[in-house]
Amino acid sequence: MLESSLKKYFNFSQFRAGQKEIVESILAGRDVVALMPTGGGKSLCFQLPAILSEGISIVISPLIALMQDQVDGLVARGISATYINSALSFEEIDQRLADIKAGKIKIIYIAPERFGNYQFQKLFSQLEVFLLAVDEAHCVSQWGHDFRPDYLNVKQYISLLAKRPIVAAFTATATPEVKEDIIERLALREPDVFVRGFDRPNLKFFVRENLKKKERASEALRIAKSIKGSGIIYAITRKETEELAKFFKAQGINAAAYHAGMAGEKRAKIQNDFMENKFKVIVATIAFGMGVDKADIRFVIHVGMPSSPEGYYQEAGRAGRDGEQAFCILLHSKSDASLHNFFIMTSKGEMQAQGKSWEDSRRVIDVKYAKLNKMKEYVGLQTCRRLLLLEYFGDPAVVDHSGNCGGCDVCLSYKWDKSNISESDTDKKTAKRKIKRAPGEIFGTVLETAELYKQGYAPSAIAKIRSLGVSTIFNHLVEWYESGGDFRIEEFLDSKTESLISKAIEKVGSLEKLSPIKKELPVEISYEQIRMAIAKRNRR
Repeated sequence: MLESSLKKYFNFSQFRAGQKEIVESILAGRDVVALMPTGGGKSLCFQLPAILSEGISIVISPLIALMQDQVDGLVARGISATYINSALSFEEIDQRLADIKAGKIKIIYIAPERFGNYQFQKLFSQLEVFLLAVDEAHCVSQWGHDFRPDYLNVKQYISLLAKRPIVAAFTATATPEVKEDIIERLALREPDVFVRGFDRPNLKFFVRENLKKKERASEALRIAKSIKGSGIIYAITRKETEELAKFFKAQGINAAAYHAGMAGEKRAKIQNDFMENKFKVIVATIAFGMGVDKADIRFVIHVGMPSSPEGYYQEAGRAGRDGEQAFCILLHSKSDASLHNFFIMTSKGEMQAQGKSWEDSRRVIDVKYAKLNKMKEYVGLQTCRRLLLLEYFGDPAVVDHSGNCGGCDVCLSYKWDKSNISESDTDKKTAKRKIKRAPGEIFGTVLETAELYKQGYAPSAIAKIRSLGVSTIFNHLVEWYESGGDFRIEEFLDSKTESLISKAIEKVGSLEKLSPIKKELPVEISYEQIRMAIAKRNRR
């Protein structure tokens, strides 16, 4: 039954590891704590029970971008969902509240701060809520790496309801200690606890130690150039994001800086452009990420050691959410630890100014230093890096781990001074074993797009469902078409445009690069249309 619903609503034929048990537990009326990695499919674990239930479900989520992406994906699947946040006008909020009152909405996304609004509080208290899902639940814990005070009030919000709903907490980064804090602070009732799938074999982990500032920038540039597709580069300070983005652009890489000091509209535009592959690289502070839902990020490079394994694994885990190979690379400098020590001491002063007791301040500082020391250990490790991360997060899979993951620089005996990281470096043996495709046969991410298209979804809807840019979806459909698929190109490429592209191709005289062809065409003709025209020529 669950598999048929999974296929109906999400177009998946089977659950990922751990998902089905969580869905079954929620549908059985049990509270849940689920610790799953970024890209592990945790949102499905609360969305599917919400869809199958009779009542309404509320998802507490910390970021506007995250809400919008998930709601857009649900609506594209034909599921009635909405979000309410500060980015909406008063009129839009009133309309959405009216839709909720009228029973038109199945799933509502809100930020915890929304409960501070009396109008919403009043409406909330009148609802019969089936499920209250708390996403990014580590934000409730003062020992977590991303504590948010508004999450502490969730427990009292639940008490506003006449009937207590099922409460499910989800996070991608929680140690056993933070897990216990989540249970206590959300007042969960004998929850079923799931720790699942922190190991993502498609991610390859690399560390390079003790680089100087200029060396590190050059190394990040070299790696980004060597890997096809887009990526994120994380830096510790805002100033460094600006410097690195400028350096990358000067070297011919389309890059943009992103940090919390920018205006909201500018940040939103950069993020949207990144989704549509207009930038190869985003150079960002940790302000960029929690709301990012781009599935085909091929690399995450940290130009600077993060302050905790939680932060590192969450940020690195934004790579390869489509299940394809991706790289997580940490470029370390000796000054990284000193900078984090400064931040920790600054936070100590801030806590004291806020009136925290000496004992509470000391406990928080001790936890921060313990996390920083674990990151130092990860950087200097001479044994499997993946195993250290799995042990840190309490993943039960460690008992079966051989000690050699075959997917980190230590286990691969990778030598930085002899070769460059590229997609072939870690997979040469695998490449030799690859099975040749039969004519017309496609695999993986392209096949998923083709299946949705065959079901009647428009490319824009597929992009929302799959958390990919529309341009990426068109590229998938063109690849499918070239292998014999029934992509109706004429709906997106009229005969006049195709004729102009053909003339431009003849003038350029080569199909090796698309940019010279694009320069010969009117600006409104896209790269995707050029690829479609070439695909038609190839197929003929």
